[in-house]
Amino acid sequence: MKLLLLLSGLLLVSPAAQGADPHSVFTLRGECQTFVADAENLTDICVGEVIQVVYTDSRMDLTIWTVDANGRFFVFSGIAGEQNGNLALAIDQVTEGRDRSGNDNLDISATGQCSLAGNPMAGPAQYTCDATDEAGIAYEFAFLTDGSPPENMLD
Repeated sequence: MKLLLLLSGLLLVSPAAQGADPHSVFTLRGECQTFVADAENLTDICVGEVIQVVYTDSRMDLTIWTVDANGRFFVFSGIAGEQNGNLALAIDQVTEGRDRSGNDNLDISATGQCSLAGNPMAGPAQYTCDATDEAGIAYEFAFLTDGSPPENMLD
């Protein structure tokens, strides 16, 4: 129930949710291999779970949770497409949620890309993201799914 409340809050504040409905919402579990925001290494507080939301207008959000006491999270957002037969996300915004309420978010224009190698429906798959926001902050994220099927949050 707590996750559903967080998800509904994210859908309300997400730039992608402004004019489109979610087409698919999946929770993927696995291992956060790398998560760096500027000089801050967040790998140790990264939760082994991400939420991937694809909207009807082809926008996508990839939400990264942390175990930070304030409920800090990050969202890479942009247009989803295909690259070399795999899902790719052309990042145009990074959101830092400073608390789990979704009311204290910092939305920053950014450029970068996330790619998904493999099919998380059929076994382990690798997300790799690199982005730089308009303030010059660099983000690096790598996540390996555990091979279990993603949980469909729209069911």
